[in-house]
Amino acid sequence: MANSFNKISYYDLRHEVKRGSFSAIIGRQAEQARLTRVVNRKLANNALVAGQSGIGKTALLHGWLKSAADGLPGTLVQLETDSVHTLGAGNLAPSVLEKFQEAFSVLPPGLVVIDDFGALVYNRLPLLQNFLVILEPLLASEQIRVLLACEDQELDWILQMEPGFAKWFEILSLKNQSLAEQMEILKLALGRLQTAGQPVAVSEPVMQLICALSERYAKLGQAPEAGINILDECLAFARSNPPASEAGHKAEVSQETVYQIVADKTGIPYSQIAATEMELLKNLEAELNAVVIGQKQALAIVTDSIKRAKLGLKNVKRPLGSFLFLGPSGVGKTETCRKLAEIVFGRKETFVRLDMSEFGQEHTVQRLLGAPPGYVGYDAGGYLTNAVREEPHSLILLDEIEKAHAKAFDVFLQVLEDGRLTSGQGETVDFTQSIIAATSNAAVPEIMAGWERGEDIHSPEFLQQTIIPALSKSFRLEFLNRFDAIIVYKPLTADDLLAIASLEIAKVEARTAKYKIRFRIDPEVLKTRVSALVDPRFGARPVKRFVEETCETLVAKALLK
Repeated sequence: MANSFNKISYYDLRHEVKRGSFSAIIGRQAEQARLTRVVNRKLANNALVAGQSGIGKTALLHGWLKSAADGLPGTLVQLETDSVHTLGAGNLAPSVLEKFQEAFSVLPPGLVVIDDFGALVYNRLPLLQNFLVILEPLLASEQIRVLLACEDQELDWILQMEPGFAKWFEILSLKNQSLAEQMEILKLALGRLQTAGQPVAVSEPVMQLICALSERYAKLGQAPEAGINILDECLAFARSNPPASEAGHKAEVSQETVYQIVADKTGIPYSQIAATEMELLKNLEAELNAVVIGQKQALAIVTDSIKRAKLGLKNVKRPLGSFLFLGPSGVGKTETCRKLAEIVFGRKETFVRLDMSEFGQEHTVQRLLGAPPGYVGYDAGGYLTNAVREEPHSLILLDEIEKAHAKAFDVFLQVLEDGRLTSGQGETVDFTQSIIAATSNAAVPEIMAGWERGEDIHSPEFLQQTIIPALSKSFRLEFLNRFDAIIVYKPLTADDLLAIASLEIAKVEARTAKYKIRFRIDPEVLKTRVSALVDPRFGARPVKRFVEETCETLVAKALLK
């Protein structure tokens, strides 16, 4: 039976249960058992299911109702006598709220399910308050039990705006299901996604690959929904590109198809996604050294740490890597971060640079997390939390971190220790798949003096006896100890700068390739010009400017002629 009051509708879900519209749920036994206990209590028998979009909130509610209808052990809800109504509304205008109240007054005893409650009230405080006034008599009733569903962000906002909301509900927070359960969910979904007359074969390894990639790349969305979407698109591709062999041969989803679709969805190159973790790790140090010249000892420390993390040998509750890079300007600290992000995460866009001088005052530190509820800019979120929430597989560079306010160090202390952070919107952001890198000009005078004296500035002794005392003037020791490594970059030699000049010339040639321009360079002339630019204080920057100005000027003159 369905009824409507203006824009309000309620529908008895028992009809869907009897028709077999609801599928049995895979896993979630503990959540189902807890839901059963809650709704069969005499007091506070209302429940709220919370979780990220796509994690399976609706699937849990529907699967639980099916279990109750099938008379499975422990499901005491009497669906033969108790009604199970779902309510929805397109817009909670005041007149519509009155219609909700009218609907509640005529509902028979049983369960009331509002699956989109969070979306209906999120960021609408007056509507939330009015709605709770109407809902409160229903919540206090022993005859009617209310089941709501919200996303985590929506629930955090509701609880911050109306703390008393929590007293009425038992909150069930859904976590990611195991890969084995996600595999079973995909197999169940496969039957629904097949097209009559055009069956497509999907092997077990392909299913496993879909689950693994949907877990690995947050940009695909929340599992298991992300895996189902990938499977659906793979099936569509296989149906539209049948094998060219003999007629009647069954189409099949290949691993190459999965890689290509994930590459298209994420923007990550196919070669990067299809490469195994071991292949990436083996070439990591060589690829970094090809771009960052003259810093082999520093890069070896970085790559060794990343390899340990990727092989699961480090604490999995902390970021993949955390480094404090020290050294004079222009020696390759930022370039290391930029290239490391591209190699490890597959895209240049995963490199995020934060200028820490913008967070030098106490009131500006909150911009890292986002403004709390009730303050201007709440909806915008935080610079740091937004970046990692949108793309957990990122390298976050905290440039010139010594310029940040001391309270900012407390923020990063939590990130480095716990691998998570709570945003101004109350959402927990996971940093365990990110790399945190910071650069600092602190201790540069000590590094330069040690280099000039011929000391080994990369040695543990130099770090403990010279660098740490210098850094302790700007940072607390507990903060410094949270980094996986404090890495010193040495000043660049004339030979280093000559190699960098050759790289920069190649970059200019690549930019002007459409004009078919090449440069004829006398090695001795180049060496003489570069030698005149050697200055340990400025690193490679003068050389880069010299190459750009010289080569680009020659190109401009040639094109104008």
